[in-house]
Amino acid sequence: MHNYLIRRAIKDNDDQQLKSLYAGVFLTEDVGGLAEILYHHYPGMKKEYWCIAEDPSSSSAVSALALLPWTWEMDGIRLKTAEMGMVGTHEEHRGRGLQKLLNREFDQILQEEQFDLAVIQGIPGFYHKFGYHYAVCLENHIVLPTDRIPDAFNTSEYTFRLACPQDIPFLMKEDETYRSRYLVSSMRDEAHWKYLMTYGLKTDCRAEFWIMQPQAGGEPYYFKIPALGFGTGLVLSEVSESISQPALHKMLWFCGQKARERKKPYIRINMHNHSTAAEGVIAVGIPPSKTYAWQVKILHPVRFLDRLRPLFEKRIAASIFSGFSGTFRLNFYSAGIDIIWEKGRLASVKEGGEGECLHTLCISSDLFPSLVLGHRSWEELQYVRPEVSPELLYIRPTAESLDDKTGLLADTLFPARRSWIYQSY
Repeated sequence: MHNYLIRRAIKDNDDQQLKSLYAGVFLTEDVGGLAEILYHHYPGMKKEYWCIAEDPSSSSAVSALALLPWTWEMDGIRLKTAEMGMVGTHEEHRGRGLQKLLNREFDQILQEEQFDLAVIQGIPGFYHKFGYHYAVCLENHIVLPTDRIPDAFNTSEYTFRLACPQDIPFLMKEDETYRSRYLVSSMRDEAHWKYLMTYGLKTDCRAEFWIMQPQAGGEPYYFKIPALGFGTGLVLSEVSESISQPALHKMLWFCGQKARERKKPYIRINMHNHSTAAEGVIAVGIPPSKTYAWQVKILHPVRFLDRLRPLFEKRIAASIFSGFSGTFRLNFYSAGIDIIWEKGRLASVKEGGEGECLHTLCISSDLFPSLVLGHRSWEELQYVRPEVSPELLYIRPTAESLDDKTGLLADTLFPARRSWIYQSY
């Protein structure tokens, strides 16, 4: 029985220990090089954000994971977000529960630094045991074969060039437009853009950011081509949300040429089906695709709902419930949360579930992230989980309870909305 030491990165040589560990685990990818660059250069990164399992017999790191700090945004509300990444264990030390121990240390950091969300892009069927559940769209595979791009798209005259650090103010403005179009999005500040254009280019996460400018003057646009990605196609993962149709057609023609030069048979649109670019591709007869999803853990549901107070009040004010007073309850069966309203203002959010409540939505706690982040409406969740349901009061029927509006109130507070996350590293 090994007595592993679970610790954070505190030693002077931990960067090299981690590099060596990942190089030995991920043999066909330069994850070791990525770890070293993230360790030293990723904005907001702390060495204490690396969780290590050390084998005392050799004083070497044999398993590790990282907390990658993000800022996600939900309707303008900034959310302190931690991505669990760089998860790896040496083959000879697997099956010994090290990920469980490292997750415990990771959760301790989340508590200490009061993160709002923890997220992971991880493999299916594993991380639910640590409290992560699917809640935000991730990875799309809209396949545009290069022979489906007509020569007619090569009409508008644009110049193309790779973006440089001088373009960062423009790219940050483009990010503002992107965030305004999605409920949940990612926020990249100047430091993130500088990282993407310098240290990020030295990793397997590197990408080309292209600027296209009309020769006759006018609004420029940008798009992103990652160096690597799922499948054998040329990946297109970001495009200006404000791009015009002629510019989109010209951009697709340009990317088609790049795909042919790089011996890639198609372009993979890795964006939301309802992004401007994806809708333009779908409009020419390319079918939409199904996405995977981020796995999300909400650390403190009561605190998280209270953080969203401005959003909930805006939704109530714009609905038939304007001026609403009363309690809306989320019944998780073993626990509950009461959202208490006074004349259209959210008075308080607290642990609840005691006594009768006219407006109660019954929902299992594992579906809470999907509901509150707008990934699925309660009716969509009910389709596969019939226990999701507004609870009607028939104990002492009143005129109000017989005309219960709980479902409408749930739709008002938790509507399904599109969300998409742009990478920050």
